[in-house]
Amino acid sequence: MASLAASSTPAASIGVKEMLGNPLNVSSAVRTSAPGASNPSTFKPVALFSKKKAAPPAKSKPVAVSPVNEELAKWYGPDRRIFLPEGLLDRSEIPEYLTGEVPGDYGYDPFGLSKKPDDFSKYQAYELIHARWAMLGAAGFIIPEAFNKFGANCGPEAVWFKTGALLLDGNTLNYFGKNIPINLVFAVIAEIVLVGGAEYYRITNGLDLEDKLHPGGPFDPLGLAKDPDQFALLKVKEIKNGRLAMFAMLGFFLQAYVTERAPTL
Repeated sequence: MASLAASSTPAASIGVKEMLGNPLNVSSAVRTSAPGASNPSTFKPVALFSKKKAAPPAKSKPVAVSPVNEELAKWYGPDRRIFLPEGLLDRSEIPEYLTGEVPGDYGYDPFGLSKKPDDFSKYQAYELIHARWAMLGAAGFIIPEAFNKFGANCGPEAVWFKTGALLLDGNTLNYFGKNIPINLVFAVIAEIVLVGGAEYYRITNGLDLEDKLHPGGPFDPLGLAKDPDQFALLKVKEIKNGRLAMFAMLGFFLQAYVTERAPTL
């Protein structure tokens, strides 16, 4: 059969030349490519005239999105929640430097205060520190007054704006019926040492913290921030509650100025 195939190739090649009028040496090309007895598998005429169809792409399985990732997408990234609904604000109007990478970024900076990266970091730290102080202050306003309202003998000092007046008059504090020997001089010195010392260590990073704003570690004794995703969500909750507390403190100040009454009295 091999000799029969070899003897038939010149006739086939001559026929091709006569039909096409092509002087090329087609017969030599056909001879070199003709299959031999030792390699019969190379004779595949179908493969010369047909193309293999590409295999269809494998269907990707839908990836299940965890509830934590869905919650993170609400507060971080380009599709996060913004300070106005979609119908009232187009995302193209959000400044380019507000990318949603930091907690509490709603795309709101009408005065362009954070265009420079250094200013962005600085104002982020200022806001977070004031938010934390406001949360402590709001609790300090309400809790003693609530104790006094429900029967605890905290005296008039439970009203936050009367505490300073008592100290200015040379009196001491009275909580739960007992005098606390704290006068104005001692209160000022304690504030400078404690608050000033904490702020100094924060600025100089005296504790060698990796993240000065959200240190974790010894400042997270309950281990609430061990999981990175939960830690990111806690950062959002902290700044949201802190902003609310700053507005609450402003309301307390205005209420005391206008009505001369405490929040809970």
